[in-house]
Amino acid sequence: MLTILFIHLAGLVSPGPDFFYVVRQSASHSIKKGFLAAIGISLGIIFWASFAIFGLSWLSKNIGEIFQYSIMLIGGCYLIYIGSKMVRVTASITFTEHKTTLTPLKNCEEIRKGLFINIFNAKAGIYFTSVISAYLGNFTKTSQMFELLFLFVISTLAYFCVVALLFSRRPIRQFYAKYSRYIDNISGIIFMLFGLMLIYEGFTHLIK
Repeated sequence: MLTILFIHLAGLVSPGPDFFYVVRQSASHSIKKGFLAAIGISLGIIFWASFAIFGLSWLSKNIGEIFQYSIMLIGGCYLIYIGSKMVRVTASITFTEHKTTLTPLKNCEEIRKGLFINIFNAKAGIYFTSVISAYLGNFTKTSQMFELLFLFVISTLAYFCVVALLFSRRPIRQFYAKYSRYIDNISGIIFMLFGLMLIYEGFTHLIK
């Protein structure tokens, strides 16, 4: 689980739609709004992680291990692809530093928006499927699968709550903007290495 958590954190720290939405809400509205956005995004993680964990498990049992190994090859290629794009990032992100007049948001609405932003990001499903495929055989009990799901949700919620707290402060946004491309580059290397490992293990099992 620690390896999966490490890969998941590498994915979280690389800026995406979820990250920018939490930053925008915490910087433009309040830390509370950032927290609510983080809750909504974490609820979306339940959908995609469940799809990957339980869906892969069911398909592997009904189709056979060859399916899992094939997914490892495809998932490895996907991780190498997105990792290579992250490694080539040369420009840092920018934040708008002035406050704008925004319509007050209701708590439930804010959670719902965070949820929809995550659910409508189909790349999240491919990402979770790719990461989980290598370790699916280690989770033979339903309780272990729920533990993995809980780990994904809690780590995501904790990370984005920290993002909301930190990025409500201008110096933090400026510091992150200055070095964000290096974070992308490092995360890309991690993704590529993990993708190569998936391809190697998947190919090794298929030719046995």
